[in-house]
Amino acid sequence: MEPTIECGKHLAEHVNIAGSRFDDVNLTDAEFNNICLANASFTDINFSDISVSCVRMDGAKFKNVGLPPGSEGKQRPLTFENCDFNGSTFKGCDLSNVRIDSCVITGMRIDGVLVKDMIAAYQQG
Repeated sequence: MEPTIECGKHLAEHVNIAGSRFDDVNLTDAEFNNICLANASFTDINFSDISVSCVRMDGAKFKNVGLPPGSEGKQRPLTFENCDFNGSTFKGCDLSNVRIDSCVITGMRIDGVLVKDMIAAYQQG
């Protein structure tokens, strides 16, 4: 596939570019509204300081999130607000110093143990 977009700012409205490929593209400060990215694949992406709202992500998978492999430094914290993670799985994640506040934890398990039971045992001392 030959490149067809020149460098510079562009406006795309009511455009169908399904099946397109983007390699080595700088989209800093770009805005995306009413976009369908179903079945899209993102690899080696810098999503630092993005803001995402009103998103449907059923079936989405996030792997190797944080600092790029082999990089130095410290990952800045992520924030999730008003999200529905019902039935989701977090596997092999570093949850050090994670805070869970004002959340529904019905049926939530950590390594097979109900969190509700852990909290009850902790409160009994």
